[in-house]
Formats: sequence, C-alpha cells, structure tokens
Amino acid sequence: MGIDVLGRGHREGGASGLEIELAGGDDLESVRLLVAAFRDHLQASAPTDADLAAHLPQALRDASIDFACARLGGRAVGYTQTRYYRSVWASGLEALLEDLFVLPEFRGRAVGRALLRHALARARERGARLVGLTTNERNRTAQDLYRSEGLRPQSAAIWPDGREIRWVVRLDEA
Repeated sequence: MGIDVLGRGHREGGASGLEIELAGGDDLESVRLLVAAFRDHLQASAPTDADLAAHLPQALRDASIDFACARLGGRAVGYTQTRYYRSVWASGLEALLEDLFVLPEFRGRAVGRALLRHALARARERGARLVGLTTNERNRTAQDLYRSEGLRPQSAAIWPDGREIRWVVRLDEA
C-alpha cells in the first residue's frame, strides 16, 4: 500500500509490518524514548530527560511541527520531526526535517526510507515548496538515501569554495 499523506497508519514496502503514523499525545512516551535514544546515539548532553519531560508534550501539540513514529510489530523503532515555517527563500512554506532516526538494531530494513518518504509526503500535503535537512558529512548511508529519494546537496551550488557552517548561540546562556 502507498503512503497515506494524511498520516494515518500505512504499510511501507521493505519492512514487513512497518506502520508509520503521525504522533500525538498518546505517543509521548514512545517519542520521548526515541528522542533520548537519538541523543545518546549522538553522544549529546541535550536535550536532557528533564528537557524532554518539560518540552516534548508542547512540541507534540505544536501545529508547526510534525512528529511521525515508525512501528514494527507495535514497537516504536524510529521517528521524524519536521518543522514548517514561511520562507522568502522558498517563496512560501518550507519544511525542515530536523530529525530522522531509526534505532540501530532496526537499520537496514528500509525503516529510514519509509520515514523519509512519509515526511516528504506530509510536506507536500501541507503545501511546502521546499524540504531541507542537514546531516553529518561523514554519514554516507544517509547521504545515499537522500540522493536516492531526490534530495540534492545545496551548499556546493551556493558556495563552491567551501562548506556552509551552521552557527548557533544559546540565548538562555548568553
């Protein structure tokens, strides 16, 4: 069966029994565990468990964010977080795929591909004109997936003599 752009449960080829649904309040614990697993995979210190407890419920209710949860046999095995915003660069709505994560023991089963396709279908449904994401330059597996699904690196075309650098400042610490 194809991707249901409304986010209701569907099955995607590649992983038998794979279901992807938009996450809501009932999925809080599953999404919390997946975000914490992604944080730990990245060996990052944030978001802390306390941060997740305080802010994830609000994020799940935020209309400008889509969380989707992939389940195999009822177990949450991966998720995406996509943020939507108006952009003059996109001449309309832009989607930023902030997170695409699959638990390590479930990789190689097309779960990530299904999550990416679901996120792209949702962005189309919501009227986004552009979808962007970032990934580690050494993550060849992710880059191969993104290329195979029609995404192209943009920074080389904008700045041929160097890579773009993401700059941030924590306003609550400055």
